This record gives sequence, structure tokens and C-alpha cells, in this order.
Amino acid sequence: MRRSVTHLYVGLAALGAACGGALEGPRPEDWMRVGVEPEEEAVEVEAALREAGWTRTQRRTGDGFVALAFERGEQYAVRVVSRRGVVVALDSHEPDGLRERHGRVSLPEPPRSDLDGDGREDVLVARDDHAGERCLAVVRVDPEGRAEALPIAGDALATGACASALTDVDGDGRLEAVVSLRWPQLAVRGEVPGVDAPLVLTAEGWRPDGLPASHEASETEARRAALEAAREGLDVGVSVRLGVELAALAHLSGAAMSAQVERFDAALEGLVLEEADAARVAEIRAAIALGWRAPDGACATESGSCDGEEEERRPR
Repeated sequence: MRRSVTHLYVGLAALGAACGGALEGPRPEDWMRVGVEPEEEAVEVEAALREAGWTRTQRRTGDGFVALAFERGEQYAVRVVSRRGVVVALDSHEPDGLRERHGRVSLPEPPRSDLDGDGREDVLVARDDHAGERCLAVVRVDPEGRAEALPIAGDALATGACASALTDVDGDGRLEAVVSLRWPQLAVRGEVPGVDAPLVLTAEGWRPDGLPASHEASETEARRAALEAAREGLDVGVSVRLGVELAALAHLSGAAMSAQVERFDAALEGLVLEEADAARVAEIRAAIALGWRAPDGACATESGSCDGEEEERRPR
């Protein structure tokens, strides 16, 4: 007879909240001593799910944990097992199989085993939404088997924003959490401006701290080269997009508002615009000058950032 599997479910607070919150709910694992063997317990967990029609798609092991990913048709699940039993349980759907809970969850290949630099291996969890956009969470499992989601403060840049990648953007050996910001309300001719904003690793998780100088320099240089080509080709849409992105890089680096506007103006200086495009460029310039807000006071971005209070992020 198969022994019962100890389930200490710890939900990652809205893996969708960019995976940037702490774990929710009571923590019986703080005082319970389950004392299971993670490898053996993982076998039992997999067997139980297999009996229910699930297929294991991924298996990762680390310091005192086993992470498993499963799928059943269009349903997906992730389980992390430690010496305390199942300490993380994420499901794409509610038990009825109809209502969505976390969405498509999986265990992507991490860029390195120790993601936060504390000397222990971590679990990287991903949620992919219907639009194909990815949100990452980093789960730390301590020597006692407790699981904790390391905060990724994408919300500090934009309401509802989350990290879509972990990478070392400046070559300092530490991983940055990259948040993709887009400004569809500042688009011209279908060209939507967007930049990647890296969050810096701190003792409290990944948080915004301007842009690393080398990253800002390389991103700016690349856009200026692209802008030169766009202007030579008289491509107004691309030129405006690149002008907004150059201003956004200055914004994220902490430059004064006047410097942000100057970057936008310099990008379009001398460019011949049709009347409609000229009017649109004036609106965009005003939005940047107003702290990335439209003249009516609304945040001029869907997933970017405004100075001051932000509006709720609109669904994509």
C-alpha cells in the first residue's frame, strides 16, 4: 500500500503578481517537522499525479529539494518537494479544470543553479499567459526545507509588471531580473516603444536602482545607430519609436525631465513630418514632459511607469 503523501501547500502569491510577493498563508512548516526524504517523497508525488492522469514533463533537483512539472491536456502543475513534504504547489486551473488559477506554469532552465548568490541552488518557476508573455519567480529552499519566493519588485516600475528573464546585463557576475516595459499609447504608425529595465539583486530580492551604466550606454548606442538608419530611410514610425525609447532610457536612469525631452527632440530634429504625424509627435512630447502622462492626466503607458501615482495596469 502506498503511504500517504504529506502535502504542505504553499501558494506563491499570484505567481502573476510578478512573482514579486512573499508566500501567502499560514506557515505550519515553521513548526512542523515532517522529516521526509525529498527524493522518495517526489516519487510518491509523481505516482499520485500519474494516477490522476498527469504526465511529468520536467524534473530538477537541488540542495534538499526536488522540483517537478506536469501537464494533463491543457492543464499544468508544478510541485516542489523538500524534507517538509510538498512546500510549493502551483496549478494552472482550479480543481474544476475550468477556472484559471496560475496559468501555464513550468520549470524553465535557469541561467545558473544559484540564482540569488547565497551559495544554495534555487528553483526557477515560470508562468506564461495567453499572449505568450512570461513571468518568472525565484523560490529559495532553506536547509530546513522551508520555501520562500524571493521578491522581484516589478511593480515598482509599473503596476502588474514582472520579470521575463534573469540575466547578467552588465557583466558584474550578478543576475538582474529584466522587466519589459512597453508604451502602446505612445505608438506612431504601429511602432510601439519599449525597453528592458533590469532590477538589481539586493538582500531583499530584485529591486529597481536606475540602469547599470554599461547597460544604459549599450542600449542607447544601439538605438542611436538604428535611429540613424531609420532617418536615412525616412521611416517616421521607427524614428519616433526610437526617440521615445531613448527618452525612456534617460527616464529609467534618473535623468532630469528636461534631459528626457531633449533626447526625444534630438532624435526627431529636422525630420519632415506630415501634419498628422506632427500632431502625434507633439502629443507624445507633452506626455513625456508631463512625467510620462497624457495631457488628460492618464498614465501614458500600459506597462511602463509614470512619475507619481500610477493607474491600474490595463489587461493586454
